[in-house]
Formats: sequence, structure tokens, C-alpha cells
Amino acid sequence: MTNEAVSASLDVNATSTATDTESLAGDASLVNSVIVRVTIFLTMAIFNLGGNGFTLITIRLTPSLWTKTNFILASMLVSHVITGINMLWFASFMLVVYVFNEPCSYNVAMAATTSLMKVNLFESILHMILISIERYIAIVYPLHYETKFTDRTMKLGIAATWVIGILLAMTYALWLINADLRKCDIIPAPYHLIDVFLGYIPVCIVMFIAYGKILAVWWRQRKLIHPTNPTPGASLQAMAMSTLPPLESSKVDNTQDAKTTRADSGQASKPAETTGETSTDLVQQQLQNIKSRRREFKAVYLTAAIVGTFCILWFPYCLGRVLASVGYNPVVVNYIGMATGAIGTANLAFAWVIYAAVSKSYRRAYLQVLIRIGCRCCKNITLPANDSLV
Repeated sequence: MTNEAVSASLDVNATSTATDTESLAGDASLVNSVIVRVTIFLTMAIFNLGGNGFTLITIRLTPSLWTKTNFILASMLVSHVITGINMLWFASFMLVVYVFNEPCSYNVAMAATTSLMKVNLFESILHMILISIERYIAIVYPLHYETKFTDRTMKLGIAATWVIGILLAMTYALWLINADLRKCDIIPAPYHLIDVFLGYIPVCIVMFIAYGKILAVWWRQRKLIHPTNPTPGASLQAMAMSTLPPLESSKVDNTQDAKTTRADSGQASKPAETTGETSTDLVQQQLQNIKSRRREFKAVYLTAAIVGTFCILWFPYCLGRVLASVGYNPVVVNYIGMATGAIGTANLAFAWVIYAAVSKSYRRAYLQVLIRIGCRCCKNITLPANDSLV
């Protein structure tokens, strides 16, 4: 079995890692495997464009989703949609090169295509790192979130992810400089480990650090709230009252002389009323803070699901890359690659399913947009008040 088939399985862009010049056209089993992969890629591209494109439209039409977290997620969805568009023409390219022609005759085209297709992979990875950092700041430093992660910081972070992702992907094109065109594979297999060491591993490290700290903060708050609030309905108000500072509401009564006149007692009632109003305002402020805190944690559930799913589903891909780079049994690596090719593209294509499954606000926003599409007279429908912004 040729190394071309192994590499075609391992990467969405079907980069060849061959040293053998045997054509896939001469091996019916390998041709069939390429056709199966092309079919999977085309199917995933359709779900990608439909689902992720619809999610972008939903975010655009739903003001309640215009948060910093969702803007980062929207930027990541753009990279997914671009991947879906690229997969449409790349699937045809795979058929031409691997089924009807000699792959080694297209070694330069494959190297150039590799660099282009890697852009979106690195973009997705860097966006997940940015999301984890944003959620870490929001939960661990809630009082400084607006100053540490401003709108300008968010825009710079998104711009940096796109620039860095493009630069990392362009490093693959550097192998075309003074390349030995007699080789079937211009980009050596070990170089693809850059996906693992500069992509997958940093995401996992950031995820464990950021969400580990967030979990610790959540656990401390849970221990503070639940033991002292046996009834769910009174939990917010009870916690708010427990955090209020002591008020000097009884000082007027304690300092009054027993023989004070009516006028004196009337004048003393005004501070008491002011004290009561201050107490009510503080309770309301505490309730708003608690609700805001809960919204931040709801956003964590969504981002953690997205990043965690990526780390789990892309682990076989990274394992296959490592095995291929050390020259492991091509048959075993090929089977791993056949699975990881489908799993990796499915992770990008069905990212919108995670949004709908984890976030109630996204489900409601999806429904609203579907109503708008199905009935133009319902354009001005607005979502009911919702505490969750993510």
C-alpha cells in the first residue's frame, strides 16, 4: 500500500507523503477508498455550509447574541464556512489526481494546496485558544473583565488569530523553494507534526489550565450558595442579603431621648426611610451581579463543549500523524487515517449542533430565524426576555 493513500487519509487536504511512485489508479481498493473519502468530504461540506452559515445568520439577526464570546465564535465559524467552500473544489481535485492520474505528477500542486487548506485548520485552533482565555478572564477576574478584555482587545485578538494562522500555514509553501521535483512528496511527513505541537497540544494545555481554574471558582461559589439556601426560589435573594454590608438602621431609635418632641421624631424618620431604600437598592444590585455571574458560567458551558469536543475528536488525527512520521505500519496508519478524516471534517461541519445542544439562547434564536424565513410577516418578532446571553 502506498504512502499516498496513508497521507490522503490523515489530512483533510489529502497531502501525499509518498516515496513510492505507484499510482492509485492501478489499485482498485485504494481508488475506492479515495472515492469514499471524497463522498464524505462533500457530505460534510454541505452540512458545514448549511449549519454554520445558518448560525452566522442567526448571530447577525439576534442582538441578544452580540457578546464578545459570540463574536469570537462567529469569527471561528467563518473559518469553518471557508473550509466547507474549499472542500467542494478540493474533492474534485482529489478525484482527478488520485483516481484518474498519477499523483506524483501533481506534487507541486499538492504542496501548494496543502498550504492553502492548512489555513482554516490553524484558524480554528487559534480561535479556541482565544475563547478559553476570554472565558478565563470573565470568570476569574469578573471585576476587571471590561478593562482587561475590551472591545479593542477582542478585535486585536481576532485579527492576531487570522494573521498567525495564515503565517503558520504558509510555512508549508516554503518547501517549494528549491524543491526536488523528482520526489513524489515535496513536504516531508515529519513536518506535519507542526499540527500537533503548534496546534493540538497548545489547545489542550490552555483548556486544562483555563477551565480547570474556572471549575475551581465554580465549585467554591457552589459551596457558598447551596448549603445556606435550601429553597431554590429564595437562593438569589438570600445570597444577596448575606453579602450586604451592615446598615445603621437602628441608631436613630437607640440615640433618641425618651422625652423627644414630635418634630424631632419626624425629622429622625427620614434617615430611616433612606436606609430602607439603600438596603433595597443593594439587594437589587446584588441580584443583578449574581444573574450576571450565572450568565458568564452559562457561556463557559458552551465554550468548554466546543473546545473539549475538538480535543477529543482530533486526538486520533494527531496520533496518526505521529505514527506516520515514525514510519509505523502503513496499513494500521491508513485505517486510523480513514476514521480521522471523517471525524475531523465532521467536527467542523457539525459545530453548530453543539451550539444548539448546549445553549438555550441559541436554540431560541434558531427558532426565531426559522420563523422569519418561513413567514416574512414575522420579521419584527422579538425574543422574550432572556437571562442568558450565550
